[in-house]
Amino acid sequence: MKKTTKFFGIAALVAAFSTISAGGAFAQAFSQLPLSFGISTSLISDFGGGVSGSVTEAGTSAAENWLGNEVYWHGSYAGFASSIFLDAHFVQLSFGYFTSTGSSRTRIGNSTTIFDHGLGTPSPTGIEIGLLGKFPVELSPRITVFPLAGIAYRIILTGGASVLVIEYRALEFDPLDSSALWFRLGGGMDFSINENVFLRTAVSYGVRLRTRWENDVINNGPHWVSGAASPTPADPEAGNHRFVTYDNARLGHGVDVTIGIGFRLR
Repeated sequence: MKKTTKFFGIAALVAAFSTISAGGAFAQAFSQLPLSFGISTSLISDFGGGVSGSVTEAGTSAAENWLGNEVYWHGSYAGFASSIFLDAHFVQLSFGYFTSTGSSRTRIGNSTTIFDHGLGTPSPTGIEIGLLGKFPVELSPRITVFPLAGIAYRIILTGGASVLVIEYRALEFDPLDSSALWFRLGGGMDFSINENVFLRTAVSYGVRLRTRWENDVINNGPHWVSGAASPTPADPEAGNHRFVTYDNARLGHGVDVTIGIGFRLR
């Protein structure tokens, strides 16, 4: 028993010493990495996403020919972001604020007609926190290129698509429900102006996870899509309207194009 206790005690000391040594070696290696910070501006976009389903109810006989047709609500936006970034050679952390202008439409079957879909138009404003890994390759004393990959969380503070029309009632949702986690892949280039200052350009393509708002659309319904007139509880047959049941979310995706200026700290 004493030998076993002694053995585990020695093993614990060795493990603790190894951990401390590894931590010290990592800290030393990190302290030797080039470190910089900077500011940047980006063109951002989300031109995918949305929800799809089919027409499950028709209010008038004139609308019955729409029954069973696929319906796709698509909201997209493009805008600009201003960010600050901290770069530790292989890793970049960024924090930015963005604004955008959006559009949306509902397609029924093969029609490209823009219907009153009741789901709102996203023109989000908010903040984005990003963490990217990159592998710099020096092509010349002034030019360094790098592939990059990572994640970003885009937090929608205002302007997210946030209205559902269910049984003639408009239900409001928090714009935060339109926030999403993005996965990004791309590349960039640094051009050194001098030893301390460089210009950075980067392009990345990203896909995002389904938002809480898209889940709400799918899990609540059917939704009203109007025609010539709006149905009401008193006159549910008014107009050539349809009711849609959404049951699937489309993939959200977009491109970011960034240009910035950086300052080397070491």
